[in-house]
Amino acid sequence: MFLLLSAGCNFSEATTDAGLVDGGGGDASVTEAPRVVAVSATGHDRFYGVTFDPAGNFYAVGVVSESNVAATADFETVVAKFTPTGALDTTFGAGGYARRNVAVGLNGEVARGVVVQSTGKVVAVATIEHVAAGADARDRDIALVRFNTDGSRDTTFGADGVVTLDLSDGMVVGTGYVADAAWGLTAYADDRLLVTGAQRRDGGTVADFAVVRLTADGARDDSFGTRGVATINVNDRNANPRTPTLLPDGGIVGSGYIDDGGVVKAVLFKLTAAGRPDATFGTGGIFAPTVLAVTTEAYDAIPQGSSFVTAGYGRNATTESLDWVSLRVSGTGVLDPTWGTAGVARIDLARFNDNARALAALPGNRILMVGGGRPSETNVDGMIGVLTATGQADTTFAPRGLRTYDFGGVSDFFWAVAVNPARTHAAIVGARGVGVAAGATTANDDSVVFLLPL
Repeated sequence: MFLLLSAGCNFSEATTDAGLVDGGGGDASVTEAPRVVAVSATGHDRFYGVTFDPAGNFYAVGVVSESNVAATADFETVVAKFTPTGALDTTFGAGGYARRNVAVGLNGEVARGVVVQSTGKVVAVATIEHVAAGADARDRDIALVRFNTDGSRDTTFGADGVVTLDLSDGMVVGTGYVADAAWGLTAYADDRLLVTGAQRRDGGTVADFAVVRLTADGARDDSFGTRGVATINVNDRNANPRTPTLLPDGGIVGSGYIDDGGVVKAVLFKLTAAGRPDATFGTGGIFAPTVLAVTTEAYDAIPQGSSFVTAGYGRNATTESLDWVSLRVSGTGVLDPTWGTAGVARIDLARFNDNARALAALPGNRILMVGGGRPSETNVDGMIGVLTATGQADTTFAPRGLRTYDFGGVSDFFWAVAVNPARTHAAIVGARGVGVAAGATTANDDSVVFLLPL
């Protein structure tokens, strides 16, 4: 049913590099090994997204909490700019970082998407707390924040640099809460913006996938979907949205997953350029079959010829560990049996839980995937894998197609990857998760950047 790339409990073939700690100066090269970047020396910070501009600079987006590691710490959005050689560009923002605390005093702000418009302005998308008198602390909205080319606040965008999207009213459902959420952001050639996320279904108690198209300056594009929003209902289940991909014809492919009666199913959906379901793909524009019997998740999907390749994770039985899972889905929305084994490439580091988060296309239709892998039950390292054009381990990259990197934490992850315009390097970002020992109050997560030569 699948290709299992496993070394059992012997993971000596994986390459392990210790990260270099940067206290914020940012002058060291990151081409040789991942570098830990402490945006805040005493608070949590993590990078979740990355993109390049045409000149080869790259921008990492994430969150930072200043001088506070408590569960109630106030997070703010941060964008860091790096030069084509991987040095922090200290002329951007304050010492290389543009920061904006959209919902002050609250802890639900999470920024994951970033784009650079043709003007050089930088836009980030985040899930934020719904700030209103009497609001439930669990309610959320979507915010887009724009910075000028020098990292200063762009006051011409929305309200003082922020466009807030309150797509639906949050609701308590059982012991949970259903609300708006943002995950991905991409930009059109004409600088229009596309956000993927979720919103509570009108009159319902579950979240639907939501895709929002905005003008270059953040106004809803009424020519798309309904008042700029396309919603996708998959089996009346809660949507877990992930990354969007724009296609050359203006169509859109979104990824994510649902829990369908206890079976977690990967979801790909395809929309036309007008934000309508593409009836030529899957069932009514949706691919969501049972692939692995227990769990199959899709965190990202990119084109490969006329098909789409995913990155995520899954397992076939509750007794199995979670492994990296990559699917190839045809242009008509069916699993491609020529990928991996019967359409599934399944990658296991050492018989413990592994999670892939994102992927990028390499020359020759190869696929580069990033995420985390467990060399032991209690430790996660950043992991990079490369698959061939048919979903097999690329042994020219590493003996089993895998390399692991220890940043110095117990929960180290790569979260996003982008390839530079020259196709010579991939920028990979993530976080060193240090964990908190009993009684410890000073341990804090730090961001990670890696400029990988291709």
